[in-house]
Amino acid sequence: MAASESQSLPQGGGDVRLLPPAPPWPGESLMVTFAFRCNIACTFCMVEDALNVLPGTSLEAFKRAVEDRSLLQGVSRIIFSGGEVTLAKELPAYAAFARSLPGIRHVRIQTNATRLGDRRALRTLMDAGIDEFFVSFHAPEAALYDQLAQREGSFESILAGLESIVAEGGSLSTNTAIVAANHDRLEAIVERLLPFRPQSVEFWNYWPRGDEEAQRQMSARVGDVRPHLLGALRLALENGIPPVVKWFPRCLLGPFARYLDDAQPKALIDDGYWTREPAYSCIYEGICADAGGACSGLSHSYVEQHGWEETLLSPRKLPAGASRANEARVETRSLVKDAGEKRTHAAAVAAWLAQFGLAPGMDIEGFRLQGAALGRGVAMLALQFEQGGERIEVRLYPRDPRRAVFTRTASYDMVYARVAPALERTAQRLAEALARTIAAQDRGGRSLPG
Repeated sequence: MAASESQSLPQGGGDVRLLPPAPPWPGESLMVTFAFRCNIACTFCMVEDALNVLPGTSLEAFKRAVEDRSLLQGVSRIIFSGGEVTLAKELPAYAAFARSLPGIRHVRIQTNATRLGDRRALRTLMDAGIDEFFVSFHAPEAALYDQLAQREGSFESILAGLESIVAEGGSLSTNTAIVAANHDRLEAIVERLLPFRPQSVEFWNYWPRGDEEAQRQMSARVGDVRPHLLGALRLALENGIPPVVKWFPRCLLGPFARYLDDAQPKALIDDGYWTREPAYSCIYEGICADAGGACSGLSHSYVEQHGWEETLLSPRKLPAGASRANEARVETRSLVKDAGEKRTHAAAVAAWLAQFGLAPGMDIEGFRLQGAALGRGVAMLALQFEQGGERIEVRLYPRDPRRAVFTRTASYDMVYARVAPALERTAQRLAEALARTIAAQDRGGRSLPG
């Protein structure tokens, strides 16, 4: 069924109209990050270790970056994110400059909305060019919200912000982080949002940056999340609101699989941020047609906490004779949502590996190359290796003499993701061996797959 079509799905209590997915905003957006500070302290924050640490993109740096017009190719939206960008006095100036750029039709902020109940302040931002508000909304009532945000009164402030956005005519969409504390409240969250008529509601399964070993025990089991997530998606659709899901196993979404979209926009952000990007895998990635493209699988932090969920997940098997190496040729007509761009990336990655004599399954320093994945929002390629249950990820970036790295080839900077102390020397040997393999064919000027 084409993405432009809609369909009804029997759900016991009545038919649910399957709306087309919300417009894929990541692919047409450039995110500019600054103001790495916040007025609340969410326990699952995606930038917690960057707050009051990363300097952020100055307005001058933003202006210099877009002098390269290729950065804006295909971009119709500028997104400002941080921290909480409404804390920055310079936000109106950022917005006004974004509006002056050719082809930009929308300027969005990612915000907790706690400061937007002030209509005068909100109007200042809108007059500067901000027309879209992507608001974090993680609980349906004050007690749970204030617990998650670790700030008393946060819930009431956010509601006031939502009311102001709607009253002033701003375009509202929301995102909800799914964690153990709120996973059974997802339907109630949608119910609480309905009076504000958001353009879309997004559900982001816990993204465990800085929690690689699951010390926080934040992830809810996907089997426990599933009925509540499906109920929330159904409720949104019944009310004409297209949903989005991120970082949740596609095979558990059933008829709502079309709403999974793990894409993230390209971003102006300090390279240091990506050194702790969570890694994702699936025990069925070798046979599932959706692996590495339409579905990210489970985070390694989740696996540390709950295991591989091999009895719960249900892979959509590859056709006979197909493999991950020729993923670009796998039949995808049964996918409801088009994953063409991601599949093109998979083919590009396979071609990149082949030029250096690399391929999934090969052995380097006793570790098996499981596969490779493009970084989200940054030029980076992550190569994943496994041996006896131990995993090591080596990351490649375009060569930049200013970057602190482990080793380099003519075209690439190389680092390895954080590992346990006992694996440190092993990871170093693996990265060195991989560098030698690539350097043998690397004459400079090579780019990462696009």
